[in-house]
Amino acid sequence: MARAGLSRMDIKRARDALIAQGQHPSIDSVRIALGNTGSKTTIHRYLKELEDEEGTSLTRAGSLSDAIQDLVARLAAQLHDEADAAIAQQTVAALTQRQQAQAEVAKLTDDLAALRAQLSSADLDARRERAAHADTQAALQQRALDVERLTQQVRDLTGHLAEHDGFRRSLEEKLQHAHDALEHYRSASREQREQDARRHEQQVQQFQAELRQANQALIVRQNEITQLNRDNARLVAEVTAATKHSREQLARGEQLQTALNQALADHARAEAERDALNTTTSMQAVELAQAREARELLAADLTKRAAQFDAQQQLLTDYRMRLDLAAATR
Repeated sequence: MARAGLSRMDIKRARDALIAQGQHPSIDSVRIALGNTGSKTTIHRYLKELEDEEGTSLTRAGSLSDAIQDLVARLAAQLHDEADAAIAQQTVAALTQRQQAQAEVAKLTDDLAALRAQLSSADLDARRERAAHADTQAALQQRALDVERLTQQVRDLTGHLAEHDGFRRSLEEKLQHAHDALEHYRSASREQREQDARRHEQQVQQFQAELRQANQALIVRQNEITQLNRDNARLVAEVTAATKHSREQLARGEQLQTALNQALADHARAEAERDALNTTTSMQAVELAQAREARELLAADLTKRAAQFDAQQQLLTDYRMRLDLAAATR
């Protein structure tokens, strides 16, 4: 490749200097005299023009070796130019491939960073899912404890209700016995009075002497009746109190039944919530398995891309070694 500003006069001065020194002005010697600059084709063209103008040949006419040397020099110059062009083309291609390889390496690096970020996000999601699963299990265990506690309360309330029912039935039986005894006594007293009246009417004449005794017996009977009336009033009061207590027990039983119904409803709701929690837990377990599978797929893809990156790095290293070797050969 010609030096900037290289002219025919420069070639002539270099040639004349070589001739003055007793050296043969070949293309290579002229190029060396010019400081290893200038294209051999250009130097040969200028030397040829100088020879044509001066009518002399740069090589000796009778010397076949000089002609061969000139031909070899021109061929060497042409080969050198072609080699320079080929090396320049290969250098451009190598630079292009190197830039493409660097771009691909940068892309692979970005993909690797993105995959690492996705893997980190997947690990974080997996940890969150495990924490949520643990919270769900704890809530489920708490719900189970609440259900057990409510069930025990229902059993206790059922036992209390059974006890109150037994006490109420006992009071009703006692009240019925008291009514039966009172009616029996009233019937017996009425029959006895009727018998006494008939006997008194039939034997009024016969028992004039026993009137006082009969009156005393009547007084005793009246006292007994008074006492019985008092006992009856007391029994009525007891029955009233027992009835009131029974009503209170019934009201208490209704309250207990309401509480039992509420407990059963809470139990049913807790069962539904437990089923919902079980369903949610199952879904979360499936999602966790899917997240783990996705993480494994990402890890496999990351390994594959890392292998591709290593292969690209190896190819780039080999190509750099070939470029260095070509540069050293040049």
